[in-house]
Amino acid sequence: MQAVLYDLRFALRQLRRSSGFATIVIATIALGIAATTTIFSLVDAVLLRPLPFPEADKLISLQTLERVDSPDNSRGAGVVPNDTSYPNFYDWRSLNKSFSSMAAYQTGGLVFAARSGVSAQRINGAEASAGFFATLGVLPQLGRDFQPADEQAGTRTVVLSYDFWRTNFSADPSIVGRTILLNDAQCTVIGVMPAGFSFPVSNNPAALWLNTGRDAEGSNPSMQQRGYNQLSIVGRLRPGITASQAKADMDTIAQQLAARYPDNNAKETSVSVVPQLQDLVGNVQTPLRILFSAVACLLLIVCANVAGLLLTRTSLRRNEFAIRSAIGASRVTILRQLMMESLTLALAGGFIGLAITSVVLRFLPAFLPANLPRASEISANSEVFLFAIGVSLLTGTLFGVLPAWQASRQDPAQSLGDVARGGFAGRRHFRLQSVLVVTQTAVGLVLLIAAGLLIRSFDRTLRIDPGFDPDQMLSFRISIPTRHMSLEKQGQFIHELLARLQSLQGVKAATAAFPLPLTQGDINISFTIAGRPTPAGEEPSARVSLVELNYFQALRIPLKQGRFFLESENNANGRPVVIVNEAFARRFFPGANPIGQHMTSGLGIGDTPPAREIVGVVGNVKRASPTEADRPEYYIPFEQAPVATPNIALRISGDPSRYYNLVRAEVARMDRTLPVYRFQSYREDLARTTAQQRFQTTLLTAFAFIALALTGLGLYAALSYMVALRTPELGLRMALGAPRASILSLMLSRGLTMVSLGLGAGLFTATALTKTMAGLLYGVKPLDPLTFLGMSLLLIAVSSMASLIPALRAATVDPARTLRNS
Repeated sequence: MQAVLYDLRFALRQLRRSSGFATIVIATIALGIAATTTIFSLVDAVLLRPLPFPEADKLISLQTLERVDSPDNSRGAGVVPNDTSYPNFYDWRSLNKSFSSMAAYQTGGLVFAARSGVSAQRINGAEASAGFFATLGVLPQLGRDFQPADEQAGTRTVVLSYDFWRTNFSADPSIVGRTILLNDAQCTVIGVMPAGFSFPVSNNPAALWLNTGRDAEGSNPSMQQRGYNQLSIVGRLRPGITASQAKADMDTIAQQLAARYPDNNAKETSVSVVPQLQDLVGNVQTPLRILFSAVACLLLIVCANVAGLLLTRTSLRRNEFAIRSAIGASRVTILRQLMMESLTLALAGGFIGLAITSVVLRFLPAFLPANLPRASEISANSEVFLFAIGVSLLTGTLFGVLPAWQASRQDPAQSLGDVARGGFAGRRHFRLQSVLVVTQTAVGLVLLIAAGLLIRSFDRTLRIDPGFDPDQMLSFRISIPTRHMSLEKQGQFIHELLARLQSLQGVKAATAAFPLPLTQGDINISFTIAGRPTPAGEEPSARVSLVELNYFQALRIPLKQGRFFLESENNANGRPVVIVNEAFARRFFPGANPIGQHMTSGLGIGDTPPAREIVGVVGNVKRASPTEADRPEYYIPFEQAPVATPNIALRISGDPSRYYNLVRAEVARMDRTLPVYRFQSYREDLARTTAQQRFQTTLLTAFAFIALALTGLGLYAALSYMVALRTPELGLRMALGAPRASILSLMLSRGLTMVSLGLGAGLFTATALTKTMAGLLYGVKPLDPLTFLGMSLLLIAVSSMASLIPALRAATVDPARTLRNS
């Protein structure tokens, strides 16, 4: 211990004497540690940290897997995940042998009012079945869980979140038993959840949870419809049961139900069984892992860069090490001393990097994509602290061991002789530096190519035609509970509102649809085509939108064939018609004219939906995201199949934000209790759909260009050291007649030789690694030759500039002065 303390004091004295060198090294390390720790905090919060429930690893997400007839109608070939119907859920719950408990839930918006007659607000909520909270392993801190009686028609019970209880009811402990208004219905509060509880885990968590009683009401309640898939399912595995065993159990049940109920379940012969955490973070696992790999590569470049600096410093101290060896210092002593200096630098950089990370994490959530799960959990916690210290020690060892080992194996007699003669003992160090430069170049090229692929992909995404004109478009929603206003009166309300909005100054068009493109809504409904008999349960399905008459004109969706809807067709008794998109016509009427053909959709008024005549074909519209493939879609006049309050869209002139208050005022004049929410321009919608891609592209590009700068600095430092080392040789060459151009060429060739070796290694590595990015790219192949060539040329250009300054310095050596000083 005394030896370690002595080495530490000696290291601090040495670094204080070389404060400029220490500052550069510590700053470089701090940059690498800060970047690495920041990305680790993301990975830790999103991927590594277990969900905040008891034995969270036993919580399983279950989804119906539906067999599809064509990849044009799916998110993948073969099967697509889907929600589950109430009857299927009840059968799953009673027949399975793998789960100790199972519960169903569905999320959605609710209209809350503390009492009748006051202004309402829209909140995020969820419906949950009996035993929901017990399945998650967290019971209400006040009151009780949902019971089977809460699934009966006529019951209205609700469990509040802790924050909602505290904000709206001042944490009143007597809240249980009181009633509140939700969607204009009186609901009895039966419980309050503990602080911090949230499910589904979301950046916009549910404020409360309703019972499922309302789904048991009506002449044809959804609770009895086996073909109406609307539920998400969560289960808790029994002790000793694995997910694969549960999967086999649930697939057997699904096949039994498919045989028993072929009209609805013929395509539902398997079940997705995955851990709840995996289901939550499935879409972001690959991007985060790539980002973490990229920042690890950046840290490797930092280590190589610092190792090069330490090699140079060690070479300049060879006289010191030779004297210490000559008077009895062992190799172990010198090695330990230099490793202590390296670790001191690394820990200093690590603590500064951790401080930078703490500051960055305060502002980072504002720049994260809105759909990144668990973003609110990102923090500089103990795991992040330990990771930063561990990485600091690891990097200190990595960049310190090579210079320390090289210095410890010097022959003191030879070193003293070289110093006396002004010899070239540092050439061994330069060979090691060359290896480090080659490594930096290779890793830097891999990062540049990865960033280049994402940049090209993102550029292609931004250039995609969404199928409509998004400029100067504003959308919003209104919550109108059916208890407050029937669907028929909702249609009248929307028509009057659209007329009022159309009259506002600057509004060019006002329309409505359910759902609008890029507003996080999607409906798939099965249909049949006249003259094409289809077995029950095997009907094809496609997206469907319910639209107002001027929908296509307002969004400027082009008409390809036929006509738009007529005024006489926008009512419940109007002629049943439908408009399809090009993908629908191409998929279901290949080589034929769809105009005049008839199809029957499962969506409509009454028990027997009518056969609809196809009157038009319009262009394809990107519904969910700009990068999705064109999918079949059909459009029905809203009044012929009203199922929900539509979204409203305005085409305007000027700043969209100035219309927010105007719209709210018009709605309030008609009904002041209705909340208006989710105002956004279509440009904001497009930005939201590409937010995750923009985030990962920006970060990876930043890492790549930091790596490029460090690679250039590493090459510059190596060549500068080589020039200083070989100055006597260069002076002698010039004294014997070597022209300055040949000296310049010699030094440039040394630099470009190292770069060429690094380029070769980098291209080979990138060819293998970029294949993992295929799922993140749009319109660009992982082995895109233009990206590989462009990034290679960029690295060559930067490396040439880094090599040129030391080469020019070498070419201007004064032979006479050099020989006189040798």
